[in-house]
Amino acid sequence: MDWIIAILTGMWQGVVIGLLSFGPSFFTLVNTGIGSGRKSATRMALGIFLSEFAVAMIVFFGLSDFFTKPFFQMGFALVASITVLFLGIQSYVTKYNVFLKGLSKPPSGSASFVKGFLVNLMNPFPIMLWIGILAGVSIGYEESGSNDKWLLFINVCSILLTLLSIDLGKVYLSEFLGKKISKKIYFFIQKYFGLILTCIGVYFLYLFWKLLCEHNVVNF
Repeated sequence: MDWIIAILTGMWQGVVIGLLSFGPSFFTLVNTGIGSGRKSATRMALGIFLSEFAVAMIVFFGLSDFFTKPFFQMGFALVASITVLFLGIQSYVTKYNVFLKGLSKPPSGSASFVKGFLVNLMNPFPIMLWIGILAGVSIGYEESGSNDKWLLFINVCSILLTLLSIDLGKVYLSEFLGKKISKKIYFFIQKYFGLILTCIGVYFLYLFWKLLCEHNVVNF
């Protein structure tokens, strides 16, 4: 009975997290679903899931303290800002003729998978999110109890699988929208998503600068 409760708890927690998650991976996934179709977007969703799973397991097995180290956060924020800025600016400045050529040559399955994995992994918020999630869901589980540790693990896996289901739902919805809109409209949607990603990248750059100032790496 306890494991059923852990699964159901993880499902509703996953729904809440999924509905409130609007990071770079969300816009990249929807963009891929509209432009490249269900297969490419599904592989990207699996890449996002694998990166979420990796982060969750690393935090679960006790490396959350490492993620809160100032120099790790500074380095990660810098890499994340550069990665997301590159994706955003690239999408925004792409010319229409180049855009059309890209539509005729959709990315390979492996490229979509790797892109999903890296875009989500380069976002610093999943790390902080999973530290918070595990801190929250672990309440009520005994740290010394092996049975409770497994129930917590089931809870976390249930959250992850729910998030994957929500991402696959986004894939089907975005593919449906992709069939209903013209290439010209999708071109402007890609520009809009590129602008959003650029803003997120600028925010990550701000976080990097803020960390530098907080830890006296730079002085004015």
